[in-house]
Amino acid sequence: MTSQTAVLTIDVGSGSVRAIIWNRWGQILGMSQHEWTYLLSDVPGGLDFDTDAGWAATVTCIREAIERACGEDGSIDREDIKAVSAASMREGFVLYDDAGEEIWAIPNVDARAQEEAAELLEEGHGPEFFRIAGDWTSLAASARLRWVQKKRSDLWAKAAHMTMLGDWVLYRLSGVFTADPSLGSSSAMFDLRERTWSKHIAQVIGAEHILPQVRESGTVIGEITAAAAAETGLLPGTVIVAGGADNMLGMVGARAIETDQIGIAGGTYWLTAGVTDTPVLDDAMELRSLCHAIPGKWILEGCGFAHGFSTRIVRDGLLREANPAFDESNGYEYLTKIARDCPPGANGVFYFASNVMNTKSWKHPVPSIVGLDPFRVEETGLPSIYRAVMEEAAYGARAHRDMIEHVWGHSANETIFFGGPSRSELWCQIVADVLGVDLKVPRGPEATALGSALCAFVGAEEYPSLDDAVAAASYRHRTFHPIPENVAAYERLYPQWRALNDHMLEAADKGLAPYMWVGAGAASPLSQR
Repeated sequence: MTSQTAVLTIDVGSGSVRAIIWNRWGQILGMSQHEWTYLLSDVPGGLDFDTDAGWAATVTCIREAIERACGEDGSIDREDIKAVSAASMREGFVLYDDAGEEIWAIPNVDARAQEEAAELLEEGHGPEFFRIAGDWTSLAASARLRWVQKKRSDLWAKAAHMTMLGDWVLYRLSGVFTADPSLGSSSAMFDLRERTWSKHIAQVIGAEHILPQVRESGTVIGEITAAAAAETGLLPGTVIVAGGADNMLGMVGARAIETDQIGIAGGTYWLTAGVTDTPVLDDAMELRSLCHAIPGKWILEGCGFAHGFSTRIVRDGLLREANPAFDESNGYEYLTKIARDCPPGANGVFYFASNVMNTKSWKHPVPSIVGLDPFRVEETGLPSIYRAVMEEAAYGARAHRDMIEHVWGHSANETIFFGGPSRSELWCQIVADVLGVDLKVPRGPEATALGSALCAFVGAEEYPSLDDAVAAASYRHRTFHPIPENVAAYERLYPQWRALNDHMLEAADKGLAPYMWVGAGAASPLSQR
């Protein structure tokens, strides 16, 4: 084998953890992935993250990826792996005691702190915190920390450190508590302009003593500890590098880093984000603002909720239930094939899972389907249902794109689509048609993991900065051009979807249908103003 620099990235995802080993040319040399699940808490809305099981899965992934890259059939030696970085879901975090042991951890969608979020609003902190941190209380660490203070005072008495979930992995490897701005700002406890923790918010919450040091993405935070090296099989001296939030690193990997670009990340959640060179806030407090992974850049973002779960409902709850021969390996391929023959508008079928983002009052009714016709079964059956699910995600991205451009006061100069759904040509074309724009789609590796790899290569001193790494990386995009007749059809259909979507939310607000999810504080009268 010839000596070369390789890096390892860890992706702390909503449903799984992945370890990937890369070379400098963006080739994947070894990969492993293991699913994980959250623990239902004994409190309403609560979800717990099992750090013991999560770390065990992470170690297994790292060891398996190393074996595949460095084993008999591998192409590198173990000593070629110079650096490790991580990407993760946002908002979730971990508390530690003074000895560095985890004492409490939650994933992103934990919604236990309804009462505490309402208290913060009643105290007048909602708009105040939004102007500083760019987000409301829905997923904010402030309300969750207050919940710990009030409901688990025994744990709060022990709390000495805090990290976001991705930084938890880096802490387990390095023994250093850190936060990067892209992930840290998802806590809604950051001062966006300063790209560090807000002293004021921390003082209001009483959390000054637990907040970690801030390091920009691509910065070396330490070396692997002897204990972590023994557990994972990584060699002593391997540097641990600050990574970032999944969406922002995905934008790095897709090259959506320039001012006035819009990046659309398709996946479990569809995140539509516009890049700015200064923090830009939505005066209506509907969109949220966060730090980009690139120093000196920020994003304005709308989040489409649970789209990935919606495709799984169709695959597993409808297709697979009726025909067990279909599974994860072929279900989506078949559904895409049959949806391709449906016209825009899915023969009158509409699907609803995510309302348009309103961070001040973030809530979603249970998913529903409108337009099934017993007199047109062939036209409104499974192909149309799946096409409607695909269109719903694109409608949400359209809504958030329009909101971003309204706040900006001008149009985006480029739109880039990345993530799992971008591997579907049909879905790419639907997004291009619904948005009415030329849509650039990266070819090659998964964007979020690639963005994390670029951070690691900066830490390994292969590039002087993350900007330089992005500039040097070989990006190839395919462009999907909108089809005029489809654009015309969606210009008629999109307002209809918006009106029906609002109706579904109104039905839930009136108690006529249940909610799928309600963000902390969303039910407060102060969130309705």
